[in-house]
Amino acid sequence: MSEQKLEIFNVLDYLNKGNELDYMLKEGQFGTFPSAQDCVKYLVDEGYLEGDLGEIEAVGEEGEKLTAEEISKKYTVAELKDILRENGLKVSGKKQELIERVLPVLNGETETEKTGSLDDFNKSSDLTLTDKAKEFLKENEWIDLYNFALVAFRFEDYETYVANSSADMIETGLKFCDEILSRAIMMPNHFLVFIDALSAKAHVYAYDGDYESFLDYDLQRYILGLNPISLDAQSYASYDVVNTANVTNIKNVTEVLKMGSLKKRFDKIWAKSHIHNTTVPKKTCYKILQKAIGGADLEELNFDVKEKYFSKKFGF
Repeated sequence: MSEQKLEIFNVLDYLNKGNELDYMLKEGQFGTFPSAQDCVKYLVDEGYLEGDLGEIEAVGEEGEKLTAEEISKKYTVAELKDILRENGLKVSGKKQELIERVLPVLNGETETEKTGSLDDFNKSSDLTLTDKAKEFLKENEWIDLYNFALVAFRFEDYETYVANSSADMIETGLKFCDEILSRAIMMPNHFLVFIDALSAKAHVYAYDGDYESFLDYDLQRYILGLNPISLDAQSYASYDVVNTANVTNIKNVTEVLKMGSLKKRFDKIWAKSHIHNTTVPKKTCYKILQKAIGGADLEELNFDVKEKYFSKKFGF
């Protein structure tokens, strides 16, 4: 039920924020529901949405998809050309080309069919959130924080943590991150979990509008990313020393909010991080940050830093 609860919240929250139903049906991912239409029908049946359900059942029904191999066995070249001709598509080419062209037609995946189905659904349905839906969103506001800051961790774990917390939403999120940080730093080969938790804690602060703390924790995530406590062989193989999202966060906050000297803040966070086993020296670490936020190619930067500072220490 936990995963479905997350999906229900996301759909109701999406609609509650004034977004269009047709876009949700085109773009949404619904996990435990076979389709977007099945999800909407469930929400109507359970009393979260009310109004004219329209022709949702007819729209949502889909048969199993045909494979190229099945089409090849089932249809001759002449039959394939007839189908293509009827749908206004090109009929020249070898059989394999005809199969690739006819595949979306036979599986009902043409743009015309998709758009028509969604238009029919929206014209024939008029759905609004019920009081039950609004109460559900209010009671589960913590899911919005989870989506914003904590998606690196299992939803079921955070749901259980929230249920057992007496603190407010922000404090609960921060305590959750702190517990992960405490456990990860004590366990071998859990460094990636540790820096994920640092990033998550930064985003909890950002959700609360505290961008000073957001920047501090993102800087710490950057500094420790270049000075990892430990790295096992599997983690090292795909490890990005300079994380793109992390650098983007630092760049955006410092540019938009004008928080004073980045160097002074960097020095403060370096001291706070208590690095006992340096991989990349402090001055170099800051120079790399300046290059990264200045627009350097991060792939090349990662390669160069890894070759110069990481290969001897963590190469396996």
